[in-house]
Formats: sequence, C-alpha cells, structure tokens
Amino acid sequence: MTGVRPKRGEGGQSLIEFALILPVIVLFVFGVLDLGRGVFAYNTLANAARQANRTAMVDQDVTRVTAVAVAAAPSLGLGSANVSVCFKLSETTERNCSSPTTDNCPEATRVIGCLAIVTTSLSYVPMTPVLGTLLGSIQLSSTSVQPIEYVCPYDIHLTCP
Repeated sequence: MTGVRPKRGEGGQSLIEFALILPVIVLFVFGVLDLGRGVFAYNTLANAARQANRTAMVDQDVTRVTAVAVAAAPSLGLGSANVSVCFKLSETTERNCSSPTTDNCPEATRVIGCLAIVTTSLSYVPMTPVLGTLLGSIQLSSTSVQPIEYVCPYDIHLTCP
C-alpha cells in the first residue's frame, strides 16, 4: 500500500481550510511589517529631536536647529513644519513648545542653563489597507529637553562654533 486515499468528497477540504486561513496569515504578516515601520518611524523621529537638541545646546539659531532635525530624518520626509524649537527658563515645568510665551527664555536674556526644547512630530499611516482603515493615521511625536551649555554671541559671530 503506497498511500491512503481520501474518502470520496474530502479531497478539497485542505484547500478550503487554506483559503479560509490565508487572509488571517497575510493580515498578521503585514501587521507585523507595519508595526516594524511604526517603530522605525518613531525611533527616527526621536533621533531627529535629539540631534537637533544637541545643536540647540550650543547654537540657539532656530532655523539651523530645525534644519538639523529635518536632515536627521530624510526617510520620513520630515519638514520644518513638523519641528518646533523653543527655549524655556530652567525652573519651568513645561516640557513642550505649545505655549511659547510661558516661561520663555528670550534671546536677549538667554543664559547657560536655560532649557532647549525640540519637538518633532509626524502623522504615520499604516501601509496595510485594513489596518489603515481601522486605525487611520497615528500621530507620533518626540521631545528632547536639554540645558543650554553655550550661549552663542550673535553680535560678535555670524555663526556659532
């Protein structure tokens, strides 16, 4: 005897079971890929905020700090509209730039110890159509806060060292 023959009418059972489970497997695989893309996007966003904040610690020019953040996340298509930079007093409890006038550390009175705050944000859309429809776009945001270590004297230098 070389093999067991299926009973009459049972030959397509495995094909139907495969057809029923295939969409679940495909959705799971693409869901894992979307999760990986989301983690990559968040890590890149956080890295862009940290890189820009390192610049803001020694060079408080908002345009240059924003350019560093944008350059640190080329794969995300991060734009200057997605980056906010502000400087707060060291004793502030605020850790974002949502109210720029509260505890502001203006350029004229900026001293070592003021906090440089850089926030990057992005709207992430999953590539899987089912997940994209269920979840929609997901707002990702990362904030980096560090004290200023060097106050750039703009009246003496055009660029900071």
